[in-house]
Amino acid sequence: MTNTEPTTEEQLATAAQEAADHDEHDAADAGESMESLMAAQDAMDEAFKPGQLLSGKVVRIDSEGVLVDVGYKTEGVIPLHQLSHRKDVDPNEIVKVGEQVDVTVTRVEGAEGTLILSKKRADLESAWFRVIKAEETGEILTATCTEQVKGGLIVDLGLRGFVPASHVDLRPVHDLSDYVGESLELKVLEVDKPRRKVVLSRKKALEELRGKMRENTMKNLEEGQIVSGTVARLTNFGAFINLGGADGLVHISELSWKRIKHPNEVVRVGEPVDVRVLSVSPEKDRISLSLRQARPDPWTTAVESMRINDIVPGKVSKLAKNYVFVEIADGVEGLVPISELADFRITKPAEHFKPDQEVKVKVLEIKPESRRILLSIRQSGTVGASRGDSVTSTRGDGHSGFTIGDRLQGQLAQFLTPGAEAAPAAEEGGEQENA
Repeated sequence: MTNTEPTTEEQLATAAQEAADHDEHDAADAGESMESLMAAQDAMDEAFKPGQLLSGKVVRIDSEGVLVDVGYKTEGVIPLHQLSHRKDVDPNEIVKVGEQVDVTVTRVEGAEGTLILSKKRADLESAWFRVIKAEETGEILTATCTEQVKGGLIVDLGLRGFVPASHVDLRPVHDLSDYVGESLELKVLEVDKPRRKVVLSRKKALEELRGKMRENTMKNLEEGQIVSGTVARLTNFGAFINLGGADGLVHISELSWKRIKHPNEVVRVGEPVDVRVLSVSPEKDRISLSLRQARPDPWTTAVESMRINDIVPGKVSKLAKNYVFVEIADGVEGLVPISELADFRITKPAEHFKPDQEVKVKVLEIKPESRRILLSIRQSGTVGASRGDSVTSTRGDGHSGFTIGDRLQGQLAQFLTPGAEAAPAAEEGGEQENA
């Protein structure tokens, strides 16, 4: 009978061979793993090249720099000098833990392949991209003015930009220092990246913004509407009111209920006012406004408390050939015909009255529909009944309209020219009767 069982020596040899095979297999696996890791490392290193833009989350801020998780095996490091183009700033003012930031790879350092990053460079590239795009699209940018230099201003856009003095405002500016530290809206005039040159204009931005505001304002204005504005400038013929990008004109006749000589008697530049919209003409780019119509009508108030035959105080406001205008309330004028000025004949009102002279008048007639009040100084009881009586109504200097010499001359003329007095007396009587 043949023995098929392996001998002890054979078993040992087989076991040894199996062990050898197993070791070779493990060694091969280990080699493959190392190669894979090295390949992965090489691939990772290859993936992060200097100048590459990455996005990551801030995980720590300390005195050495800022650690950022960009999805690599270890956190990348932003050295403090690579945080911002601004100098001597607190890192905590630039970034916050948990904040997502854009960074640029500057290099891969050490055996562990530590990523050295720069936020400053990433911000700079982002700023150039934004400025170049704004030049193409006409977008308005916002930047902070950092300093005044010869010929203009320097602004911070994430890069240095220059605003020429002629482009700082709509009108010439003599003191540019007022703009330092202010946030400015700007349009790009010129970009030259190789020369690191960016020229901007606040004037162009303001013109565009005012144009849009004006269009919007005119679109929303309606006749009869009461709106708020600010007095922008004054002229001899009226006042221009800024309504928010759009200027409307208040003609001098619409500034006050009373007669005025110049707009500065009623308003001043910079003063806030409420005005009524009279008309809007987009095609003519014109807005007509009224200041007086946005305020209570003093004429209505005065007339409500006034009755015919009332004796009221007043002040001469204007002299005409055949009339004297008397202001009997603020913004309310009445008319005194020449025949009602005195109990004697007057041919030239300016010889007996002057502006701002205080008088008393009698109310003869009130016509609300035409806003007319007819007055009489003669019937107010403040003047004499005839030529021979003294005139108690005085000019502003306290002297009567006629002197003693005037009266003597008139009496003498009666003797020198018989009947000379009769015709004027009759004429006066006729005027009074007609009045």
